Amino acid sequence: MKTFNADISAECYLWLSDQIRHKRVMHEMQTNSLRGLFLIGVLAAAFLSGAQEPKVDDLTMLSIEDLAGVTLSTASRHLDDPRKAPAAITVIRGDEITRYGWKTLADLLRSVTGVYTAYDRAYTYLGVRGFLQSGDYNARVLLLIDGHRINDNIFDSGLVGTEFPLDVSLIDRVEFLRGPGSSMYGTNAELGVVNVITRHPGRGTSIRVASEAESFLSRASEIGGSFQPGQATVLASASMYRSNGASHLYFPEYASADTTGVAKNLDGDRFDHLFGVVRSGAFRVEGLFGKRDKIIPNASYGTVFGDPRNRELDTRAYLDASYSTDLSTKTQVDVRAYYDAYRYWGAFPYAHSNPSQNTVQINDAAADWVGIEAVIGHGVGPHRVVGGLSSEYSFRLNQRNYYEGQQPFLDDNRHRVLAAAFGEAELNPHPKLSMNLGGRLDWYSSFDAQLSPRVAIIYLPTNRTSAKYIFSKAFRAPDPYDQFYVDEVDITATAKNLVPEHNRSQNLIVDHSFSRWFRASTGIFKTDLNKVIREQVDSVDGSTHFVNGTGDKAYGVEVEEEVRLDSGLSARSSFTWTRAKDGNTHQWLMNSPSTLFKLNGAVPMTSRGLLGAELLYSGSQKNYSNALIQSSFITNMTLSTRSIRNWQLSASCYNVFDRAWATPTGPEVAPAATVQDGRTLRFRIEYRRSFEKKWSDQ
Repeated sequence: MKTFNADISAECYLWLSDQIRHKRVMHEMQTNSLRGLFLIGVLAAAFLSGAQEPKVDDLTMLSIEDLAGVTLSTASRHLDDPRKAPAAITVIRGDEITRYGWKTLADLLRSVTGVYTAYDRAYTYLGVRGFLQSGDYNARVLLLIDGHRINDNIFDSGLVGTEFPLDVSLIDRVEFLRGPGSSMYGTNAELGVVNVITRHPGRGTSIRVASEAESFLSRASEIGGSFQPGQATVLASASMYRSNGASHLYFPEYASADTTGVAKNLDGDRFDHLFGVVRSGAFRVEGLFGKRDKIIPNASYGTVFGDPRNRELDTRAYLDASYSTDLSTKTQVDVRAYYDAYRYWGAFPYAHSNPSQNTVQINDAAADWVGIEAVIGHGVGPHRVVGGLSSEYSFRLNQRNYYEGQQPFLDDNRHRVLAAAFGEAELNPHPKLSMNLGGRLDWYSSFDAQLSPRVAIIYLPTNRTSAKYIFSKAFRAPDPYDQFYVDEVDITATAKNLVPEHNRSQNLIVDHSFSRWFRASTGIFKTDLNKVIREQVDSVDGSTHFVNGTGDKAYGVEVEEEVRLDSGLSARSSFTWTRAKDGNTHQWLMNSPSTLFKLNGAVPMTSRGLLGAELLYSGSQKNYSNALIQSSFITNMTLSTRSIRNWQLSASCYNVFDRAWATPTGPEVAPAATVQDGRTLRFRIEYRRSFEKKWSDQ
């Protein structure tokens, strides 16, 4: 259920230390059974890494200088020189997914400068530069796959955990734009833009099969391949994941004479994915289907603890057809049309004086929408101009809440129209000076038009150095859930007069490559959020609704470094200091750690083996009830091989030192923080084969 309807006491936080201790014991029991498997994987990887086979060039062998020449596509909607990109951007390459054993997009993003995550055993939430609002389902971050918007049209949720509908093994790279991106993308691009770029279909025919086993009896399988019928190239992939989850989760908040406070076998998680791409010349058709089903163990929203009927299900699908071509050496055009669908279903059992008469509340939502977009870029001497138009029609925006066997107390059916025009001019009056002027105008059928400008001045004193000043504005439009949700406390409530919230941001960034193997970047940022959309409980009748609250402010410093040696050794680190304040009370903002530190490093073991390590530190933070959540320092390690006779193995150990840690929750659950997993293990084996025989072009 995407709301809360109970006032939960902050005193529950006093039990957090006990919960962490119990959780550690439970995780020891779970991991012992898989340690043998982990050792087998390590030994196999070490053995195979000594095999002699000609080296294959890949991104792991590129220097910093070579990588700096890789063009970006997110900041300006066209291929862009990273030094001139009008944004602070971090690029994560696909080879790093295997190197560091990342299982989900959230794992990958947690390594990005200024980003942190929280997990409440239902969804994973992203925090960016000190802002993470419980219950917004990542609506302030725009999530794209190959430039296609993934945030749904009901809750605006950006799904990044196991609920993300794409296998991370299909990712070629991820471009994360820190800061506003509405000047090119419109709503949701308020705190950042995540563009997941998938692998291209290969020439010829190839197959890929993978299997993995993890702690908590988790298992996954993938199968995919590419082939070339005639002039077209095709990539297709299917996967499934099943996890029993932790068998025992202790919640002292629920311990009583009637219950031990232990949720037994109530952390199950499963998903199924389908993905396909067809390319033929300038045409591309891409389709995706993802379905995720999660059992909720912590009795969120005041439901019955220990009831296996507590669960939430998300389904996301789209079909995107595009045409991209060069009309001339200076003019490029990109046109796309798409259909999207999203379904949500949640079951929430509530107690009755007679347990046999417990009722189950069902919340479901459905959204379907179609759209078209056209972008054209043209070079004028040393300058470049980009312009675009887009239109979208949501012909189904339905929300329905009801108790089983009863009439719905919420049955809302809507449609919505969006039209937008956007453009950007990159002016290069001097080889050492570039100016970027852009903006977008969005018009919704439900509220006034929104203008999102961006101005960037970029100074390039040398071919190794860039200095950027960026001013930008962004917005988040109220979604149908914000506008039209009502609960059973007050079913007569009408839609609130919500308006879009806004972000005004300033960034100063200096990037310098000290050599072909070492680069560093330093940035200063200031963010002002205004008219923030927040969920609020009525103090009189306990009903919930959304309002435009006061603004929040943040400022901070970011530092990034990257090292890549010819030997194959590589490392990437970042440090972020943030001070985020509530605009009304001027107090430390909830869910906002002041300090983040990340270190990712990989060391070649032999010609074929690689040891990857990840260190993640997050400073202490307060949750919604002002309870202090202690800092965390987690170490993950992965031993992997490069392809050896078509096989690739990896063995990962997460939270190596079994540290107790927790992330803050929102008021929808009783614990003030959700205890995260202790030491867990994962073993993955993958087989890839390319066939020399190609499909005939005749």
